[in-house]
Amino acid sequence: MSSKQTETLSLLGKELGQFLLICALAFGLMRLTEHYWTDVLKMLAGSAGIMAAMLLVKRTLAMTVTGLAAGVLGPTFAMHAVNAGALTFAAPHLEGIPAWLFPVWGAGGIFVGSLYEFLRVLIAQAETLRAHDRSRDEED
Repeated sequence: MSSKQTETLSLLGKELGQFLLICALAFGLMRLTEHYWTDVLKMLAGSAGIMAAMLLVKRTLAMTVTGLAAGVLGPTFAMHAVNAGALTFAAPHLEGIPAWLFPVWGAGGIFVGSLYEFLRVLIAQAETLRAHDRSRDEED
């Protein structure tokens, strides 16, 4: 196995580990939302903590921007949907939406960004292996 393949496999392992940790945190966020969606303080603290943990796992500027953008844009669209009458929440706190929706959307953005990164590395690994197999076939 070449050093390039070893490096790519190592990157794949790192991305897989980070993605699995992000998945576990996202599952925890779903459970938190399921049990405490009516308690604003617990949801704000818990969802913000989970989002911060996700950002600690994926320490990149792009992931931080993705999380913050999703944390602002998602609830903004939800506010517009509430104002248009297309959506209602059982326990609204801020402009018709729950206050804890901001970090929940942010964590969702980080999850989607992490999934993208993992798939990008996985596809790059497959292309590297395919190119290596072609070059070995040409040598034979």
